Amino acid sequence: MTPKHCFLGFLISFFPTGVIETQSAHECLKPQRVHFQSRNFHNILHWQPGRACTSNSSIYFVQYKTYGQRQWKNKEDCWGILEFFCDLTNETSDIQEPYYGRVRTTSAGIHSGWTMTQRFTPWWERAKGI
Repeated sequence: MTPKHCFLGFLISFFPTGVIETQSAHECLKPQRVHFQSRNFHNILHWQPGRACTSNSSIYFVQYKTYGQRQWKNKEDCWGILEFFCDLTNETSDIQEPYYGRVRTTSAGIHSGWTMTQRFTPWWERAKGI
C-alpha cells in the first residue's frame, strides 16, 4: 500500500471514532431531569448535571419561552452559571400562560445539547398542590 493510501485508510478509520466520541460527550454533558418547581407562584427551574459532569468546571445556560412562540429568550441572570437552578418567576408571571424552559452545559469547550422541560403552567402547578 502506498503512503497516500495508508493515510487515507487512517482518516477513514479515525474520523468516525472522533465523531462518535464527540457525540457521546455532548450526550453525557446534557443536563438531566430539567423541571419547574413552583411554590406560591415562585417558579424555579431545576436540573441535575449530566452523567459526565463530575468537575466544577461546567457552566449552564438557561432559556425560556411561552408556548407557541418560536424564539427562545436567554435568561441573562442564568447565562454561564455554576448553580443547578434558575429563578424564572418574573419570566413566568402570567399564571395562566404555559411556558417551557431549557438548559445546556458547557465544559472544557464542549457544548451539550439543550434539555427542555415539559410544558409548565403556573396556575395548573399551583392547583395540583391544593
